[in-house]
Amino acid sequence: MNSVQVLSTTIIHAPNHNIYGSKVRTIDLTPWDLQYLPFGYSQIGLLYHHTSQLDTKCQIQHLKQSLTYALEFFPPFTDRLNITEHEDNTISCSINCNNQGALFVHAATENISVDNILQPTYLPSIFYSFFPLNKFKNYHGSAQPLLAVQVTELADGIVIACSINHVVVDGTLVWHFINSWAKISKGNFEISKVPSFERWFPNSIQRPIRFHFPLESRDSLFNDQNDVEEKLHVSKSERFFHLSKENIAKLKSKANLEAGTKNISSLQAVFTHVWRSVTRSKNLDPQTEVSFVMDIGVRPRFIPPLQKDYFGNAVIKCVVTIKAGELLEDGGLGRGAWEINKKIALHNDDMLKNQYEKWLITPSFVFTRDDNSLVIGSSPRFDVYGNDFGWGKPVGVRIKEMGRFLCVQVFKKVV
Repeated sequence: MNSVQVLSTTIIHAPNHNIYGSKVRTIDLTPWDLQYLPFGYSQIGLLYHHTSQLDTKCQIQHLKQSLTYALEFFPPFTDRLNITEHEDNTISCSINCNNQGALFVHAATENISVDNILQPTYLPSIFYSFFPLNKFKNYHGSAQPLLAVQVTELADGIVIACSINHVVVDGTLVWHFINSWAKISKGNFEISKVPSFERWFPNSIQRPIRFHFPLESRDSLFNDQNDVEEKLHVSKSERFFHLSKENIAKLKSKANLEAGTKNISSLQAVFTHVWRSVTRSKNLDPQTEVSFVMDIGVRPRFIPPLQKDYFGNAVIKCVVTIKAGELLEDGGLGRGAWEINKKIALHNDDMLKNQYEKWLITPSFVFTRDDNSLVIGSSPRFDVYGNDFGWGKPVGVRIKEMGRFLCVQVFKKVV
């Protein structure tokens, strides 16, 4: 396939950069934010067909203008990280509210259609060229934009690809931003929830949080990781599956029957079905431990709950581990789903606060896991397919792969 040619780059600033008071120049970060420092940017691509002969230049200019308006509601996306090294070999990291700007890239590729991306069994390699800030990790946000958008012209459509620094926001706010930008693009200049930028800290926490992070070796360490990922990329493929409502209902019914309960959700049953399928394909020894990893949103789990418009990361990792044989044997669907259900239920107010405080003593970071881990990303609760910028809803949504471990992204498509 043809290569992608960059036609122009623009830095876009927030027109009214005001973070809950004009005197505030930094936003301190929580362990939920800091855990993502060595991880890659969140990268989301939306594909659109041209429904008519649109003036591409006007279309690109309109997207730039509407993005400018959107950034007025989400000004931290135009900022940079501030990483400070301290004498005790710790660092601290905050958002420097300096409005240095988000990156907007206009690109094009010849003779590539939307169907060339969506119809192949496996995602074509050119898809990765649609994203800006490839290979950068979140800690690079001290020098790189925290938000970059690349709009790539196709033969019969466009791709809007966003790269967003995961230290700044989680998936809930990523999609709230994209949803809001799309509505503004269509002329609705009011957003459903105005973000609240104040992070949650227990009263006794000293800010900014200081923690150990190997700055002197991070670049060589993570460059080695990138080299490994590039070598593995040749043999790694990505594929998208669509599960019907009827099949999901059957999985849920079977899982609850096997576990002797009625509490397993449709999503937990689907997760376990995928987990079992991946594990079966590896032909592992029955005694080998396999792990299932997912994000759990914490906003509603605190007492009192965090604000729904809380701007930042409000997720923690939930890890379920079981022996491969137990997962794959008869009744394994119910057993695996029930283990997921029980582990999620443990995440109450007390547990979340304990994990928060534990991180302060022993920081841990999102990086890579072993080859026997299945990582689940995104959520069917996100409004993924409703983002109409003025020329119809996306015909496809794709997430750029997330490292060398196996990652599954889950979306709900309303037909």
